[in-house]
Amino acid sequence: MIPSKEAEKLAKKIQKDPQFIQAVLNESKQVVRHRMDVLIVEHKLGFIHANAGIDRSNIDQSKNNVLLLPENPDLSAKKICNSIMEYFNKEIGLIITDTMGRPFRNGIVGFAIGSFNIPCILDERGKKDLYNNELKLTQIGVADELAAAASLLMGQATQKKPIVVIKGCNLNLNTSSTAKDLIRSENEDLFR
Repeated sequence: MIPSKEAEKLAKKIQKDPQFIQAVLNESKQVVRHRMDVLIVEHKLGFIHANAGIDRSNIDQSKNNVLLLPENPDLSAKKICNSIMEYFNKEIGLIITDTMGRPFRNGIVGFAIGSFNIPCILDERGKKDLYNNELKLTQIGVADELAAAASLLMGQATQKKPIVVIKGCNLNLNTSSTAKDLIRSENEDLFR
């Protein structure tokens, strides 16, 4: 891949490979922030992500390959989920995960990039808490919480666990919800 002038300029600023920067720009809507060795972008799928989610880990680096996010993770989740449900004759939900850093926190956590048959957000607004106070903002990112739990079990290095089965979650399966529901719009995002 031949890096653009924009990629060359940005690569010099943050001291990264220009070809890698071009791959990131190809997968992005816009650059959100950058500094030495860090590039935060809005992925074309809407995620705010370091390096557009492009990964170099857990693949052979002898050919300078990278891993990209799926083009349509919700559709991929639907296809995989339907195939598993047909094979096992069992109703399930499925989440495709990746990891991300978070503002103001160290460490990476799993999050849902695609889902099918899972209620991604549990809206608690209008319900009462333990002290009978009305919940005004509480929306639980169910798919992200399940993704984080699964990511912890899958590991990030040599664990070789690409799949985690979560049982006993007692969620009402929901084909109308997708991981896209978890993406906060730019006008509601306090960090951009």
